[in-house]
Amino acid sequence: MGPVKTLLISKDRRLVLRNAVGISIGLSLPSARPQDLYPSRTITIVVPFGPGGSGDLTARTFARYLERRVGQSVVVENKPGANGIVGSQSVRQAAADGHSLLMVSNMTHAANVHLYKKLPYDPLRDFEHAGIFGVFGVMLLVPAGSPFKSMSELVKQARAKSEQFAIGHFNASTQVAAQLLAKAGNIPIRAVGYRTIGNAMTDVLGGHIHMVFADYPAATAQLASGKFIPIAITESQRNSRWPDLPAISEYVPGFEMILSLGLATPAGTNRQVLDRINTWMAEAQKDGEVRSQLEKLGYTLRSLSVEGTRGFLKEESGRWERYVRELQIETQ
Repeated sequence: MGPVKTLLISKDRRLVLRNAVGISIGLSLPSARPQDLYPSRTITIVVPFGPGGSGDLTARTFARYLERRVGQSVVVENKPGANGIVGSQSVRQAAADGHSLLMVSNMTHAANVHLYKKLPYDPLRDFEHAGIFGVFGVMLLVPAGSPFKSMSELVKQARAKSEQFAIGHFNASTQVAAQLLAKAGNIPIRAVGYRTIGNAMTDVLGGHIHMVFADYPAATAQLASGKFIPIAITESQRNSRWPDLPAISEYVPGFEMILSLGLATPAGTNRQVLDRINTWMAEAQKDGEVRSQLEKLGYTLRSLSVEGTRGFLKEESGRWERYVRELQIETQ
């Protein structure tokens, strides 16, 4: 056997060969797509309502879960204004990459279409809807010193007297609930509008109005003070959290007013990203801590697919179109 020859390769040639191998490997492997790396940075959930309400509390509950689930920071930003229009617009104009989420309700993405003559966004065309967390109702509250302490007493006294009872409302859902109760129940009620739930509560306690509609989180916070008494809810049937509290439908057949909350992204968001968000929402509802928090808010939990969520909002839009028409609510 002849002597072994040593092959000498220069430093520059070794560098060229190494780079060539690297390029060859790089060309053989497909580059990662943005949706495969999602989420790659902080996720922001925009709440188009003020702090302390159902949308805000739901967003913060989900944000804490999501941080644990995906290992990325999740920030909640409140951008209230114009019945949710301000916050909705901010997300509509954001990048469609799944890092900007909007807490949507059937008010912002079903009712507003029929309450505003020129809504600056299309609820279905301008957004991709990932899913909903569930539905909940509104509670009718009277002050602790009220002459009536039940729904049956209210109906009886209201129909027996010629004077109108004044009921406070502070957003579209509570306004329609008040007007629907007056018309469907044939009850002489005068609806009085307020900018905030706090203003309405103050006037109830001051004796300027007789009662107020408030969503569950706001209502339960007031009940803890002992200054108010709940007499009914607007869901079609009783809520398991308050089994002794009747639904208004028990006295006014067919009466129902529900609210929903879910998440949406700007139009054009990749379907894989949308499905991932939908999965996170479904998983969150099965998480013990999240489920407990949402049920405390009065939720009836409901998990819908992406397609199911769009269908749900279409149905809600039809319901609100009927409310506005039948109650002759003037559009803004």
